[in-house]
Amino acid sequence: MSYRIRIAAVGIAGLLLATLLSAQGWAGRGRLSGTVEDSEGESVQGATVKLTLDGAGPEEVQTDRRGRWAKGGLASGNWIVLVSKTGFVPTEHEVMVNEYATGADRPVLRTNLRQVEAGGLTDDASAQAARGLLEQGNGLLAVEDFEGALAVFSEALPSLPDGAKASVLVIIAQTQARLERDDEAIANLEKALALAPENVDALRLMSRRLTVLGRSEEAQQYLERLPEDLRADPEILLREGVDLYNQNDFEGAVEKLTAAIEGEPEWADAYYYRGLARMAASQNEAAAADFRKLLELAPDGERAEEAKQFAEYLESL
Repeated sequence: MSYRIRIAAVGIAGLLLATLLSAQGWAGRGRLSGTVEDSEGESVQGATVKLTLDGAGPEEVQTDRRGRWAKGGLASGNWIVLVSKTGFVPTEHEVMVNEYATGADRPVLRTNLRQVEAGGLTDDASAQAARGLLEQGNGLLAVEDFEGALAVFSEALPSLPDGAKASVLVIIAQTQARLERDDEAIANLEKALALAPENVDALRLMSRRLTVLGRSEEAQQYLERLPEDLRADPEILLREGVDLYNQNDFEGAVEKLTAAIEGEPEWADAYYYRGLARMAASQNEAAAADFRKLLELAPDGERAEEAKQFAEYLESL
């Protein structure tokens, strides 16, 4: 995931530049873990968990007999987590990893896999065919063949019961979003929500894509349909903060970025952006504190040297 931001003039030669943030490889110090259950709350053993950051990532892991999995060596960033098993509808999540987080600050992902039930299909042959297509689609996603996966999942849709169909529509929409086909993604999310109005993944993805497209008021409507503890989406708040910064609304940017930090207190990049916004708003002491916080959270991160220079400059004023 990347954000483009224009840095305001601060009087330091060599620090006036346009910054495009992007992940530099997937390897780091972070760790992500989770549990996988079926629709009855029973642990799912042997589910495959594939993690990718900007299309790359470590080897897949399998859930144990208690449905648990874990993976270390991850860089900070917004990771895509694909959970799949034969006979179940694949589920994909986006989760933010901070490689400098420890203990309770590390996210724990909880996945509910919906089984493809033969009773929801026309006959056993259809059930078997649908399971085969879902497995084939999983494999294509794993090797980044997005067009192939879209074709296979679309073929499976007519044979699926409504609950499973909604989950697959979300997977299709996520894949289309990766390909920057947002109109198609939004249309499929609307279909998913018509079948399952409380589908959290569909609501979250819809709000994020609408925010990316500058349709913030519509995005807010979907956020409000999420459970209360999931409504403050730090990723959306950060993106909105960056947009406000680029519109020279520095006070508004600080407000949005502060809200993002409240949701993700250990997110180093959020302090970097808020530091820039505060610096542009002449809140020099607070800006320096944000850059120092980034150095505390990510002393070896790609923004560390830049943050150090900003902090030293502001503290010398």
